[in-house]
Amino acid sequence: MAIIKSHILHKAPALLAPGSHFKLSSSWVHRFVQDVLNWSSRKGTRAARKVPPNGAELCELSFLRMVFAIALHRVKPSMIVNPDQAGVLLMPSGKQTYEVKGSADVSVHAHDEKRQMTVVVASSLDGKLLPFQSVWGGTTDTSLPARSAPRRAEADALGFVYAHGDTRHWSSRETTKKWVLEVLDPFLARQRAEDPELNTDSKAILLLDVWPVHIAKSSPDDFLPWMKITHPNIIVIFVPGGCKYCKSLPWHPFQSLMHIQRHRNIPACRRWPTTGHQAYNQAVSGRLPCRISNP
Repeated sequence: MAIIKSHILHKAPALLAPGSHFKLSSSWVHRFVQDVLNWSSRKGTRAARKVPPNGAELCELSFLRMVFAIALHRVKPSMIVNPDQAGVLLMPSGKQTYEVKGSADVSVHAHDEKRQMTVVVASSLDGKLLPFQSVWGGTTDTSLPARSAPRRAEADALGFVYAHGDTRHWSSRETTKKWVLEVLDPFLARQRAEDPELNTDSKAILLLDVWPVHIAKSSPDDFLPWMKITHPNIIVIFVPGGCKYCKSLPWHPFQSLMHIQRHRNIPACRRWPTTGHQAYNQAVSGRLPCRISNP
């Protein structure tokens, strides 16, 4: 409405002058956009995500690794952690716009805005959220949130950590290692301290997406070799590439339990302790992957 009002003020200000019988209302704007401009509210289009041809086989093998690790090492739900990354725009733009009805391609203004930070969010299978790590561009502390920023003290008390990407706001090998040392390790240590059945040798599972930083192993400093040397009690398992969101594949029961509603309703996680334990108990009991249900 604000855009249309500015156009009227520029081209026909008499319509909005005192005493005019014209009334600019939401219903009028809606009819004008729909009937005169022939526009409808549309989401921006993008290429569809492709699932590998052998996606079902890859997911089943990955799922079997998870079931085997849980059964062999008696891994508890509190020790199974799934992190993910989410870009957060510093100047958010909507995903919908008005376009002529029937248009196949819809471009959204400022949809390619790149000024953002990356937030690494993680949760355990029993529904606990880990502290967030935010990754920012720049190389000095001045590019990180100021200590005087609103609610910074609250974030620090919750264990939130901040890092620099290589040269941009993207997660890197070093920020991923930093997340393991500053977020994952303290979290697992707390679980071991709170649960008398756990000890320093208790195994944990880190469920990761296939991503170049995660799977690199050509150098001893790369993430996988570094994890094997420094964290032998953490078993790294990958969700097959391109299969993360395919609900029809065998992987889905576990992945759907682990996947966080990023940037959405975090309270939705309250149902995880029930559904997570049900799937976990099915895995420990030796039930075949294809028989494990998603409550």
